[in-house]
Amino acid sequence: AGVRRLYDRVAPFYDLLTAPYHWTGAARIADEAIRQLRLQPGDTVVDLGTGTGRNLPALSNAVGPDGHVVGVDLSPEMLKRAAARIADHRLPNVELVEGDIATYQPLPGTTAVIATYAIEMLPDYDDVIAHLVNQMPDEGRVALVGLRDPDKWPEWLIRIGSAINRPFGVSKDYRSHRPWEAIERHTTDITYTEAFAGAVYLAAGTTHKPDPVS
Repeated sequence: AGVRRLYDRVAPFYDLLTAPYHWTGAARIADEAIRQLRLQPGDTVVDLGTGTGRNLPALSNAVGPDGHVVGVDLSPEMLKRAAARIADHRLPNVELVEGDIATYQPLPGTTAVIATYAIEMLPDYDDVIAHLVNQMPDEGRVALVGLRDPDKWPEWLIRIGSAINRPFGVSKDYRSHRPWEAIERHTTDITYTEAFAGAVYLAAGTTHKPDPVS
């Protein structure tokens, strides 16, 4: 409820507030995460924590008219902005779902899941990622982009960064959250990269079910 209220409150200004991040490279790493999904025409992809829908046009284009894109978010006000983006870009293959990304059940046949700056909010992120991977078919892809505790930053600079991002729900708990390690545990064919001097990560992996024991 607290997260919903926070993002309902910032929704009218969200794109404006986050514009400086995109100018300095956040957009590029999100775009790279979409490429890491290796989407094909006809795929079904889920954008967890879709927010105002920044990822939706690129995802829609990647899966083509026969594909399906699902944007999931907890905040009705953020989804209103996402719906406006869908209308502006004329994206008939995109569906929006109001729901908690911690409990969302992907559609059968979902081949890819992406979350940008969303998974860190979940204290049980490992369970959520494990569940998503278990629900997806073999050779699906999961890509995460988010904030991380930069190993080489001085403490004073980390605190300034946390304060700057507090309006977006960033808390001190983020410092112990390591979703990329969940990608390492639950997927294969892993890619990992960092940006902003280690403050932002991109982790992606392929789903693979263990062979049944004979």
